[in-house]
Amino acid sequence: MKGPRIFVAAAGLLLLTACGKSYVTPDTLVNAPEGLAVKGYDPVAYHRQAKAVKGSPRYQSTFEGAAYQFTNANNQRAFDTEPLRFIPAYGGYCAYAMSNGDVVDINPRNWAIVDGQLYLNANIFAQALWSLDRRGKIIKANSQWQQLQANVRLNPR
Repeated sequence: MKGPRIFVAAAGLLLLTACGKSYVTPDTLVNAPEGLAVKGYDPVAYHRQAKAVKGSPRYQSTFEGAAYQFTNANNQRAFDTEPLRFIPAYGGYCAYAMSNGDVVDINPRNWAIVDGQLYLNANIFAQALWSLDRRGKIIKANSQWQQLQANVRLNPR
């Protein structure tokens, strides 16, 4: 019986540490510490190259007060033409955490595109838990995000 207990304890610990504690009630609806969104990763590359690629300050655009960096001029032009197509869901905050009503930073290497939308997660554990029920988590996170947007707009700091 020791094996199942250890498994249950490990699973519980995993759930508690998947995203960590909600660390912020955002002042802004874009996760852009020091003004840089997606931690400098190219949001277009997720769609076009199917991988997380660090952008360059040489190719940079601003949208909704945050700077986005790109790997090349073509990706920058694509973003400038259709930014809403490429920006991550939930302002670039963790999709798994948002589904639980929390606001947590991301690791840009933990991502997925679902129905053309980029979703980012805090770490591999959050990514795995989110992936177990992507559709359900997206529905929950969309609802949480709408509430959070309304709250930030009504109560700016």
